[in-house]
Amino acid sequence: MTLPPALSGFVLLRCEGGYPETFINTAAAASIPLWDIRYDQTSLFCRAAAADYRRLRPAARRAHVRMRVQRKYGLPFRLKRSGLRLGIAAGLVLFFVVLQLLTSRVWVLRIEGNATVSDETILSVLEPLGVAEGVSFAAVDIPTLQLTALQQLPELTWLTVNQSGSIVTIHVKERTEVTPPASHVPANLVAACDGVIVSVDTAAGQAAVKPGDAVRQGDLLISGVMDSKVGPQLKHAAGSVIARTAHTITVTVPLVEAVTVPSATVVQPRLFAFGLSVPLYTSGSLPGKPLAAFEKRPVVAGGVPLPLGLTLTRYIYTVEEQRCHTPDQARRLAEERLSAAEEELTAFLTIESRTPHVSNTETAVTITVEYVGTREIAVEAAIR
Repeated sequence: MTLPPALSGFVLLRCEGGYPETFINTAAAASIPLWDIRYDQTSLFCRAAAADYRRLRPAARRAHVRMRVQRKYGLPFRLKRSGLRLGIAAGLVLFFVVLQLLTSRVWVLRIEGNATVSDETILSVLEPLGVAEGVSFAAVDIPTLQLTALQQLPELTWLTVNQSGSIVTIHVKERTEVTPPASHVPANLVAACDGVIVSVDTAAGQAAVKPGDAVRQGDLLISGVMDSKVGPQLKHAAGSVIARTAHTITVTVPLVEAVTVPSATVVQPRLFAFGLSVPLYTSGSLPGKPLAAFEKRPVVAGGVPLPLGLTLTRYIYTVEEQRCHTPDQARRLAEERLSAAEEELTAFLTIESRTPHVSNTETAVTITVEYVGTREIAVEAAIR
């Protein structure tokens, strides 16, 4: 790799007397570049790389010109004037060389547009196709990559890869489930559970119940069989039937309960930097079958995660132990678990009333709650 003149150093030359044209032609024949060539009344001025100064001496002798250095430019001469040591100068040059090499490769991968398909799944498909940390992006065939990736990721409808320096952004669009149109297969709406009808809203078909009617699970609510002048016609019934229903939740907490608790955690850190991964722990296999959790902690600059940081793999060992509760503690635990179950119930039921019952025995505390509320009970059932 050729360094730019500002890094390798160059000089301003003044050539007096002789034949300046011969000097220029001889340098060109020897593949020695000269630039910013100009004449004044007595001398020729030009610039050349510092490393080419000695190579120009034969050309100067042949042209009978006296060649002098008027001024020196570039990093090496600045370092020399500032008194920096050779090691520091070499380190700076090495820094620029490494920087040039690093900027020609991919070090940061970002994925945008995914909600259900994980980053790990997308990267596992793209890595064999040449999109990975530490690889050169120049050889990647984008059209082939897109086609192959979409074939292996049917959950996506679109994928494109854009590069900006060492950052590659992968834009994806996930496949959305299209709600199918209302089926034309004849069907009734029947009750999903027991209840008392509150309201009936018929969009297609014929209502078989009215507000105030009591129904049992499986009873007909809206019929897909319609009477007409030419006889019965079968339709796909549609509508909404709201009913008042009853539900019961029971939670029991034993006074002596077997629970699984963590007993020990083993953390294995690794240092990753520009494609390299260095373990920071001693080698050896772990006994048993612990639960594993992986965490990546990159260094972040300007909101962009850099290819430098730590990865932590935590191995968690668990044991089963007997936990004793007082009746009050067991009741509080039962109430907490009941609250979680009640949240799931309110996803489909509008609760109007709740009646709790608490039962204490020598071995457990049981809370039973009876709920009354309104919900949608109509479900489709094919006409046979």
